[in-house]
Parts: sequence; C-alpha cells; structure tokens
Amino acid sequence: MRSGLLRTIDRQGGVLTRDQALTAATPAEVRRLLRRGVWRTSPWPGIYVDGAVDDAAAAVVRAAALWLGGDLVACHSTAALLWGFDVHADAPPPGRGLHFLGPPDLDNRRLRGLQVHPSSLGTDDAVLRRGVWCTPPARTACDVVRLGDPVDALATLDAALRTEWCTREDLTAVRIRQRGLRGVVRLTDLVPLADPGAESPMESRMRWRFLLAGLPVPRVQVELHDGGRRHRLDLGWEDRLVGAEFDGLEAHMTRSQLAADRDRHNWVTERGWCLLHFTAVDVYP
Repeated sequence: MRSGLLRTIDRQGGVLTRDQALTAATPAEVRRLLRRGVWRTSPWPGIYVDGAVDDAAAAVVRAAALWLGGDLVACHSTAALLWGFDVHADAPPPGRGLHFLGPPDLDNRRLRGLQVHPSSLGTDDAVLRRGVWCTPPARTACDVVRLGDPVDALATLDAALRTEWCTREDLTAVRIRQRGLRGVVRLTDLVPLADPGAESPMESRMRWRFLLAGLPVPRVQVELHDGGRRHRLDLGWEDRLVGAEFDGLEAHMTRSQLAADRDRHNWVTERGWCLLHFTAVDVYP
C-alpha cells in the first residue's frame, strides 16, 4: 500500500473514501483488502474504516463526517458519546442519529441518519476529541439538555460532571451564553441540582421524577452503617428516614442476588428507614 494513502488514512483518523483507496489499489485489490479485514466497510457507501481502528464509535462518527464532506463539528448526543457522558451509550451509532454542526446549505437535511445543524453560537470553540472535532464538554451537555428528552436532562448533567470534563461553573457559564435559546430554562432549573455522585442514568432519571413531582431535593448515595455493616442507598431524605432505590433487571436475576437484596432491605428497614423501590416502569410511565 502506498505511503501517501497511509498518511491520508492516518490524517483522517483511520477512515478513507473508495476514491482515495483507488489511487493506490485496483478495484480487485480493494475487495481483497476488505475480505482480509485490512479495511472494513462503514454504514455509508464508499467510506471504509482501517481495520486496526478499535474505537468503533469514534470511527463511525469520523466516517460519517468524511461522507458528508465539509468542515463539520460533532454536536449534541454525538459529541456526548465522544466525551463519555452519553446517557444512551448502550445504543451506539449509527442506529441512532448522528449530529453535526455545519454550513447553512446543509441546514436540517436528514441524510441517512445524519443531521447537520446550523449554529447561532458558531464553532470557533470546537475541540479535537478522539480524532473528531466536536463541541466542548460543557456546551455539549447543555445542548443535550436543551434539545433532548426532558427525562434525560438531569442524567446528562450528572454524567457530564462525573466525567470531570467540565465543572458546574463551566455549565453555568454556557447557560448564560445560551440565554434566549430554546430550552435554556431547563438548564436554569437543573444545573444547580446536578450531582456527580449519581452512579447511573436511571438513578438520575428517578431523581428527576421526584423533583418534577415537587419533592424536596434528596441526597444521592446515602451511606448507612451499624455494627460494622455498611450499605449505601441510591438516594434518600435523611431527615425523614426515607430512601429510594432503582432496581434494574440485571441486579435481581439469580436466587443469590435476590436473597442478598432482601437481606439488605430488611437490614435497612430494621433501622427505621422506609426503603422504596422503583423500576423503569416508574421512570417511564
């Protein structure tokens, strides 16, 4: 393989076009390289990914940007995925849509699961992350909160703080810059309540439901200990001795897991706490 093509692939973060491949190989050689796994196809026609690239999510984003062409910046949930605080990371691209900021002539055109948005804030603050230009962490989190599903808003802020890529002060500064944009009131309400101690998106979503219902702000990861034994609740109101737990299916799949859970529940309630259990049915009514 010609060194010029290798440099091109490296410069593009491990992706290349079919036309670029054909500058150094015949069509038959390209097919052979694909069969051998030296390159692999991407979800977009005529775009290949270097088989040595193991960051699959970032590679898909880079391939999408190459297919779209132009100077694009990953944004919204796509940038959140690259920064590590996408609360739907269990559904990787391209099954979900990919989002970019780009030139006005691509405004709001849906292209095979790709959406390019104009930006009133510009892209001068773009940061290179995992080989992809994307919006900075705090701006990314705020964009997801403003424009995404309300049930994911607090979970996104919690997750963004947990990664330590941004601080509450960073989020507040972005909220001020985004004043007047659609959905910014969510940031005003939720940034002060975000907590990096929340350990999962579902715990955060459960907490958001409580806040939406007008309940007092609970403390996350409440620790109880007595006689050398220690347990931690997802969240609780210590002045009322009320705790809440989110129960996912994976935590109660075996008899031993169920027995341990019941033993823990009994230990907590024997110490005067009311321990409430919630599932996805309660979070997504």
